[in-house]
Amino acid sequence: MNLDDLLIKYPLEGVTTEKFAELLGKSKNAVDMMVKADKIPFIEIQDPEKPGARTEKLICIEEFNKGIRLAFAKKPKAQRDAWLMWLGL
Repeated sequence: MNLDDLLIKYPLEGVTTEKFAELLGKSKNAVDMMVKADKIPFIEIQDPEKPGARTEKLICIEEFNKGIRLAFAKKPKAQRDAWLMWLGL
């Protein structure tokens, strides 16, 4: 079994800030603040026919997950594996 086989993937690469907040268990306001501070990977989409139109931000879930995995992997091994003690391992 491959590690990628164990990952739960959302069917879309990018989701709205509202959906990301729901998935993360945070308020929409908290996610909006993270976007403004460039703390999460996002893109802006806009109707190309209306250059002055409002943009919508989409959070890139795959890039966010890559960052989470990288941050977790950088933790000291003792901290990274501490949760396994709860499983008796």
